Amino acid sequence: MKKTIIWVIIALIAGALLGKLTFDKYEKIDLQNVISYNNEVYMLKYGTYSSVEKMQESVTAVDRYIYILKENEVSAYVAISTTKKNINKIKDIYHSKGLDLTFEKVTINSDSFIQNLNEYEKLLEVAEDENSLLMIQNQILSCYEDEVVRHE
Repeated sequence: MKKTIIWVIIALIAGALLGKLTFDKYEKIDLQNVISYNNEVYMLKYGTYSSVEKMQESVTAVDRYIYILKENEVSAYVAISTTKKNINKIKDIYHSKGLDLTFEKVTINSDSFIQNLNEYEKLLEVAEDENSLLMIQNQILSCYEDEVVRHE
């Protein structure tokens, strides 16, 4: 009986030491992300304004838009895309309606939104008619509000 207890104690101590050595080895490993998202997107800019009220008074030609506040100015955007090709599709639609919009690169710090945007990009690639493209953009803007604006 004493021999059995001694061997059990030796086995427990040996197991604890080996476990500690194993876990200490993994604590020293430098981990890197397997998936990294490009957080720079193209946004179709409607205009820049000095206040939210002036922006709301001016942005009347579109149904849906988002705005970003930065350094005492408000920029209104009507579309978001990860590729120039898709943002130009949307720009052409608004150009045919008489709106001359510009696009700019904006950094978005929300991996969940970027992941959703990449899925919407697949739809934008195959969509050709105006209504489909605008409906997809409305979904993207709603997703932006849900994922980015509400989490700030």
